[in-house]
Amino acid sequence: MKQKGFALSAYAAAVSAILFLLVTCIDIHCFNRSFYEREYASLKTAEDLNMSHRDLMKATDALLDYLQGKQEHIAAVIEVNGFEREAFNERETQHMVDVLGLYRFALKLRLVSGIVLVASIALLWWKKRSQLWEMLSVAYSQCALGFLLFVGFLAIWATVDFTSLWESFHRLFFTNELWLLNPHTDLMINMFPEVFFFHMVLRITISFVVCFGLLWAAAFCYGHRFALRQRLRRES
Repeated sequence: MKQKGFALSAYAAAVSAILFLLVTCIDIHCFNRSFYEREYASLKTAEDLNMSHRDLMKATDALLDYLQGKQEHIAAVIEVNGFEREAFNERETQHMVDVLGLYRFALKLRLVSGIVLVASIALLWWKKRSQLWEMLSVAYSQCALGFLLFVGFLAIWATVDFTSLWESFHRLFFTNELWLLNPHTDLMINMFPEVFFFHMVLRITISFVVCFGLLWAAAFCYGHRFALRQRLRRES
């Protein structure tokens, strides 16, 4: 029973490491203002909306600062089509309340994952020090395989029909339809068209897969070396 408990700790550490890494990649890219500027320039967003790049970034900063807790509301006065106006209307503001809730949940998930990761490794270090890296490498390799299959499925889905994936994501994580914005009345959907989010998701996926893959390669190499040493010991 104790051995199963230690194995469970190794799997908990592996899953926690993956979740911690995923949320961190999302957090880094979602608040990378340089990415927003490059996308706006590439998509000619300011020109299409008939507003200055300065006002476009002012509206963007209001959204990002709100999510990061730097300001209480997303109020921002900008100029569009030569007229001053509030950047976001009531529907957009209410939708961002839901987005904030989702973001805070993600941060809590990362915090819990970090705690579980450290606690699990500490337990294994204390009780199974000689087998620590072996147990972690095996657990991570097995969890990584399952997670890779899931990510691969999402990648194929996104490539074939990103709209369907994006809509399914919103229906899964939001309990209302405030996310269904109107391009004729809502600035937010015009600032962030589908192609913008496709590029964002692509960047997050690439950075996550690279870090995820490096950890998997390290776990695989250690597991292979450990198995080789064990075989040599038996043969000697």
